[in-house]
Amino acid sequence: MYLDIGRFARSAAAAAVTVFAAASCQAWKVERRPAAEVIGNARSEKVAVTMNDARWVVLERAVIRSDSIVGERVTGNTYGKGRTALALEDVRALETRRFSFLRTIGLGVMASFIPSLYRFAIVDNE
Repeated sequence: MYLDIGRFARSAAAAAVTVFAAASCQAWKVERRPAAEVIGNARSEKVAVTMNDARWVVLERAVIRSDSIVGERVTGNTYGKGRTALALEDVRALETRRFSFLRTIGLGVMASFIPSLYRFAIVDNE
């Protein structure tokens, strides 16, 4: 049975580029709009909230209730998960996930080196 290493390497590189491009081309972007507008437009998305005391919390299904942002805490530099309410007056910034052109280009450049790294890893004794 003959294994075509070149074909395998091209297929692996194409698969890696596809996976990385699908997963890594987003970044948190600070929103300059009012909190009510950001939360209203991002109902199903995650919203990162930076507080005045440097806490950072990611909320899912965030809504504004009275004078607070209420949502399900997903991650952040605070403990615990679950329903969370944060006072709007203590919020420094809101961030949403957006497409990042620079990360996409950087990922493409890095992925272009995968075949050459694979080539260096294979040592022929012939």
